Parts: sequence; C-alpha cells; structure tokens
Amino acid sequence: MEEIKRYPIVVIGAGPGGLVVANGAAKAGKRVLLIEKKHYGGDCTNFGCIPSKTLISSAEVAHATQVGQEYGIAFESEKFTATEALDRIRKIIASVRSHEDPEALNKIGVDTLTGVASFADPHTLLVTEAGGMEHKIYGKNIVIATGSYPFIPPIEGLKNTPYLTNETIFDLKEIPKSLGILGAGPIGSELAQGFQRLGSEVVLIESQRGLMPNEAEETSKVMAEVFQKEKIGLHILCETNYIAYQNGKFVICIAEKNEKEDVEVDQLLIATGRRPNIADLQLEKAKVVHSEKGIPIDAYGRTNQTHIFAIGDVVGGPLFTHLAENHGRTVLTTLLLPGPFKKKLDRVQDVPRCTFTDPEIASFGLQEKEALAKYGEKKIATYTISFADIDRAICAARTEGFVKIVTKKWSSKILGATIVAPRAGEMLQELTLAKLYNIPLRKLRRLIHPYPVYSDAIRQLADQWLTKTILGSFRKEKKE
Repeated sequence: MEEIKRYPIVVIGAGPGGLVVANGAAKAGKRVLLIEKKHYGGDCTNFGCIPSKTLISSAEVAHATQVGQEYGIAFESEKFTATEALDRIRKIIASVRSHEDPEALNKIGVDTLTGVASFADPHTLLVTEAGGMEHKIYGKNIVIATGSYPFIPPIEGLKNTPYLTNETIFDLKEIPKSLGILGAGPIGSELAQGFQRLGSEVVLIESQRGLMPNEAEETSKVMAEVFQKEKIGLHILCETNYIAYQNGKFVICIAEKNEKEDVEVDQLLIATGRRPNIADLQLEKAKVVHSEKGIPIDAYGRTNQTHIFAIGDVVGGPLFTHLAENHGRTVLTTLLLPGPFKKKLDRVQDVPRCTFTDPEIASFGLQEKEALAKYGEKKIATYTISFADIDRAICAARTEGFVKIVTKKWSSKILGATIVAPRAGEMLQELTLAKLYNIPLRKLRRLIHPYPVYSDAIRQLADQWLTKTILGSFRKEKKE
C-alpha cells in the first residue's frame, strides 16, 4: 500500500453530482480527488439519460413512417431496419463520456483514481483498484456521490434468468423481436415506447394503478391511450407470480383481474425502481447514519458527520440527474464560500421532473389530490386545458395532452403543475420560474406568447383565473 495521500476535498463517484463538485473545486484552485469505481459519467451517461434519449430520438424518426397519413404523407413502404440505432447509442455514449473520462478531468486539475472506495475511519478511505492495489486517502472533506443501482424484485425464478436492466439493455446487438418490461415508471415507459417504435413487440407490466403511477391519474389515462394506439401491450394492476427462461424465451406468469396468463417474450427488462448505492462504503466505520433508503442529509447536504456530504441518488428521494447536479452546486458553495454565501438545497417538492415519452410528461409541486388534502377544497383552484383547444397542437395533430395548474384559490399562487405534450419539459420552465420567484398565475396573463405556440395554453389558463375565479364569484353573488 502506498503512503497516505491527503486532499482538502475527496469525491466518491463520478456521476453528474460528483463531477459538478470535482470540476468546480478544481476550477476554484482546490486540490480535489475524484474516485470512481468503473464508469466515469455515472448512470446518466452510460446507462440512463444519454442512451435512452438517443434511443428515443431514433425511435421518433422511425415512428414518422407509421403516422405519415395523419399529415397527408404517404410512404411507399413503412419497413425500416433499426439495428444501427443501437450502434448509434454506443457512439453517442462514447462521445459524451470523452468529456468526463480521467484524461479530460486531469486536464482541468482534477486528480482521479479508479477503484472501489470504503471508509477506514471518518476521514480515511481505502481505495482498491481492479488489480488489487490499495491506496490510502485522507480527506478533510468527503463528498459521497455513489448513485443508485437497479432494484430486482423477489419474483420466483427471476434470478435464474438472463434478464436485462437499464445497465445492460443498451449492450444488445439487435432490436429484440419481442420485449417484456416489468415496471411502467419513467424508465419502463420511455423504453417501452422507444423499442416498440423501433420494431419490437413490447409488453409492459405494472403492478400499480396505471402507467406512470406516481403522476396524476389523468396522465396515466392519456399515456395508456397513446400506448394502446401504438400497439404496446399493457397489463396494469397485475401480479407477476413466476418468471422462467426456457428454449431461449422468457415466460412471465401474471395474474390480472384474477385471471392467470403466461406472457412469452425474447428479452425481459426489469425497471422496478432503484436503490441507493452504499454497500461498498462501510459507512459504519465513518459513523455516518444511513439506512437502505439512503443517507440522511441536512439543508446543506451534510451527513451527521459535518465534514462528510452526500448528494444525488445516494440520499434517496427523487432520482434525477438535474437534482444530483443541483445538490453538487449546493455542496460546492458550502465547501468554497464563507457562511453568508452558502446555499441551501432546494425543496424536493419544487424540483421539476420530466419523462421523455411522446408526448412528454413534465410536472412539479403538488398534484391536485395532495393540494386538496393539505389546504382543503375551499382554498384550492385547479385550471386545466386540453391541447385539443390549442391551435398549434391542432396544426401538428398533437391534441392528446393537457396542461393542469394547481393554485391557491384567490391569490393564484402556483402550487404545482402537470404538462403532457410534445417538449413538455421545455414548457414547464415558465411555470417553475414563476413558482421560484413567487409569481402568481394571474400575472402570467400579461406575458405575450408568440402565436401559435403550445405554451399559449399557460396564458389561457391564466385567463381562466379571471373568468373562473373572480368573475365566477361575482356571478355567484348576483344570483344570491
């Protein structure tokens, strides 16, 4: 073992959050060591955001051949070959990763070490390389950014099959003829639609109430209609009792509405959630409080050991790349700046989220049911508009979605919103900015939107505040 190396800042994990801290510290002139087990760029670059959105982009092009008639376009043939779409994914991953690999990081002043890190005591780490060589590292401040891993449910027979997760599905050499997916959350829903559009026969299986079960019920309904139109097989509110692999096929034994059925597919993707990656860290030696749900932190990202921070998926809660990066920026200010300039973490409730299905699903804040439970019916107003009433959506034959905004009734203070539409993730920012700076919905009436744009739906909802809440109450008083 080498002599102990000392650093003012040590970061464990080179995913989005860890990279923000390491890069920022180096650019500020601090000596910083970034330790990564294997995949620089983390889950997002290698197995998550980058490959899935690349797949989705290819799938959009393929889908255009299927819906041309809706736009007055007739293709001579709807046949296509999508094998190279998987090669394109790997090329894009390599391109993005080239900006996050050790060589690129070293150039900006970040020291890197590839290996498995574990605590020996609250300030000391042991890092074991793949070849067995050990390094002893002292960190004055240590940032844990080890991310999460796919949760595999305890379904009988599953562990004895060659199932896929988001960490292995992009290694496929060809688009599978048929694909079963367990879990209809963001990962399962995005990849179900992507692979279906590229030629797979996809069957999506969900044990909860519908697609995207953590979103509003009307969102689930819209997406179910979209998926059924695209001929994605849906099994909702069903139990998976047993999974077998025989003769090169997966057999998934499910029970739906008390009826049993065997679903046979060529490949099986498990997308049933993720868990914090803490097993290797030996946190008990650092006396860091933790559980299987993650590492608790305070408003500045600190654990119970105030020199040890935790950011991103490893703390539990929403598992988003943009939230990990936000955590990283917050911790960076704590590490680099004096007290008055330190930044607190944003409220998790206000963090926007987007699922990149088509249409996209973007939301933040309280859903209607949550707002009613918290404030009561008399204090809440909800404004909804269908894209069937928006001219741009009509022109584009994209009328399947909606915008829904939940507010305090009289003040029109924005509490939450959901948008289901093409590029909903971009549209949502108008509302998240309003929420951040306490701009009520009624004031968005003054914002002139170019005609015709999808986001004019937001301006029309601001008009609803006047007609529905204010003028509506006057009419009610006159009748009385």
